[in-house]
Amino acid sequence: MVSDLRIVLLGKNESENSEVGNIILDTTAFQSKALSYSQHLNEKISGQVEKRHITVIKTNLLQPHLPQHQIVKGVRECVSLSAPGPHLIALILQYKDFTKEDMKSVYNVLSLFSKQAIKHTIVVTTDEDSFSSKITSKLWNNVIHNLIKDCGGGHLKFDSKDSGWRSEILKRTEEILKKEHEEFHYFSYEVVK
Repeated sequence: MVSDLRIVLLGKNESENSEVGNIILDTTAFQSKALSYSQHLNEKISGQVEKRHITVIKTNLLQPHLPQHQIVKGVRECVSLSAPGPHLIALILQYKDFTKEDMKSVYNVLSLFSKQAIKHTIVVTTDEDSFSSKITSKLWNNVIHNLIKDCGGGHLKFDSKDSGWRSEILKRTEEILKKEHEEFHYFSYEVVK
């Protein structure tokens, strides 16, 4: 068991990112208000949870219209805040508003962390897989499901009322680290160069 765990939250919905971070840390640590672009793109909070020290870095790197230089700066800051680098990236998505542009942004940000980042990523969905249009549903389900297949941590449905959810994401993180046989921070230095 990793005693000092570092998790990055990557999603475009600030309130849901905050809620996931608060459940992981077992406290109301993150506020749901969005930071402006002029402020830091990342917020770091640490705590003692389930007999281990956990650091959660909440990012704003998937915000629409964020310039590439800001994204690069944000990834560098995120790597620094999680030194020597994160163990897991929790990609927080909503079926109802996940677009092709969002998909491009996700792959862009993950590639800035490293080529191996996707293997250390888990897709966390915060809403139901339901749409009014069956065609839209089928199209986006395929897009999200392909993303889930690419991610080393697979998929986890977020449930703030499930007391075992925190334990499940921590267990999945441990499984990723065992499967990959090395910590993510070995790859994170690519963006710092």
